[in-house]
Amino acid sequence: MTKSLQAKFVLFLLLPVSLILISAGTFGFLYSRNKMLEQWNEASILKLQRVAHNVDMRLSKPLELLEILYSMSNSMDSGLSQKIILDRLESLEGVEKVEIILEKTEKASMPMSNQHMMKEMSEMMHSHHAIFSKITSPSFDTNIGKDTIKLVSSLLNTSEETVGSLNVVLSFEYLMGNIKEFGWWQSDMACLVDRTGDYILHTNDKMKGRKKLGETNDPIERDLIKMLKTNSYGTIKDNYHPPKQVAGFYSLARAPWTIVLFAPGEKVFEPIIRARNAFIFGSFIIIVVIVFLIRFHVGKMVSIIKKLSENSINVAKGNYEKPIEVKSKDEIGQLVKSYNKMVEGLRERDFIRDTFGRYVDPDFAKELMTSPEKGMLGGKNKEVAVMMTDIRNFTALSETLKPESVIYILNHYFSHMIGVIQKNRGIIVDFVGDGILLFFEPLNETLSDCVQRSIKCAYEMQNEMALFNLETKQSGLPEFEIGIGVNAGTVVVGNIGTETRAKYGIVGSEVNLTQRIQDQAKGGEIVISDGISKLVGKTLNITNSFTKKLKGVKNPVTLHVINDSDIL
Repeated sequence: MTKSLQAKFVLFLLLPVSLILISAGTFGFLYSRNKMLEQWNEASILKLQRVAHNVDMRLSKPLELLEILYSMSNSMDSGLSQKIILDRLESLEGVEKVEIILEKTEKASMPMSNQHMMKEMSEMMHSHHAIFSKITSPSFDTNIGKDTIKLVSSLLNTSEETVGSLNVVLSFEYLMGNIKEFGWWQSDMACLVDRTGDYILHTNDKMKGRKKLGETNDPIERDLIKMLKTNSYGTIKDNYHPPKQVAGFYSLARAPWTIVLFAPGEKVFEPIIRARNAFIFGSFIIIVVIVFLIRFHVGKMVSIIKKLSENSINVAKGNYEKPIEVKSKDEIGQLVKSYNKMVEGLRERDFIRDTFGRYVDPDFAKELMTSPEKGMLGGKNKEVAVMMTDIRNFTALSETLKPESVIYILNHYFSHMIGVIQKNRGIIVDFVGDGILLFFEPLNETLSDCVQRSIKCAYEMQNEMALFNLETKQSGLPEFEIGIGVNAGTVVVGNIGTETRAKYGIVGSEVNLTQRIQDQAKGGEIVISDGISKLVGKTLNITNSFTKKLKGVKNPVTLHVINDSDIL
């Protein structure tokens, strides 16, 4: 029962709370996660923009100098200014080298000094009227021991024929070196790609040998290629929660490239993961606290209920224990207090019942108690069989014995007689000295059947005296004989006394008559009234009949002495 009750507490208390926590927590987590993802996306785009702007700024310095150099190419007197610009270009941070490649002369050199380069440029410009043209798309230079980007400016003659080129080689590490300072990424997986997804440069060893996004069938890269064709910036992540990998891209303004950054999701979404873990841990702590409260507080209540249940089973068996200690003043404490009062009342009732049961058979006592009127004061007229017994010459004999011997004889005698009376469902009204007054009430039988029980009981009581005398003889005491009188008639049956003190018994003239009939019985005899004889009939073995004027009785009565009977 205890486990069942605890299970119910878990089911009806812990489960709803857990469901509420899980539902509210899940909703709150998903809502927070979506908000954090929106914030992350906005912040990522902003940070990617800063990265692209940073790269554009680093590209813009050499590009601006090349544009100035281009604007001065038509001027014949700009040699000194061009030299200053070239000096400035070569001194820029991140510039690996500046070189001139002449296609129609054997004077091409790699590299050459600024002074020599300016001389060649001046000669070429004067002889071929070359001008700087547009800046072509940078390409990957594998001749240098590190990743570079080459900015190529074609040198055209007056016929707009390409006669050479001015190459500015930039370090990719310089362009991309400090991107971690700007973004959410926690790795160095950064690269430049063109609009079709072809790799320009990348910074991670894992990407070496790679030529194009999506060539490994990575879903993130495949989606990136699609987005590059329609968007200039964006973010993307896989479908795991949290994502295993995220990527962001932003197109450069000064070059036809896009910067792409990759990062592990667990680092990018670390705040969301921390929030999720905190929620799980917090929910676990709350559930543990609830379980503790159930075990600590509800467990006490369950233990008390268990104690009440166990004691109730014992009380039902008639085994009363000490009152349960009241440890609280709440409803459980009131329940325990009420239970203790109930048990005390049952104990008193059982005491009365047991006392009553001393005079009747316990099963017959229960049968009597099933009738509600049996517990009410007053009674009703009913035909019953009445019996009275008495030990002959016991008063005179008791004067010669010690008091303890007298009590021993009576207790021993009553124990023998009561057993026989209970066996035959007789109801003891009272003990009058050494005499017993009892009656036989027909509950679910006729008066004739009830009288036959009384006669049978009388014979067994006489037979029981043989066993009783055998035991008293062994104790050095004399033998005893009893006289029994049996009568039948109408008496008042019910509870006699007050609300606080009452007994179930009989009153009436027939009771007095039975006492007078008993006086006529000699030791070992059973004397019955004429009414008994008529009710029982020929089954009785009557040894003597006589008419007697009894004390207190107006008319003489006919009595019969009986011996062995077919009733036995």
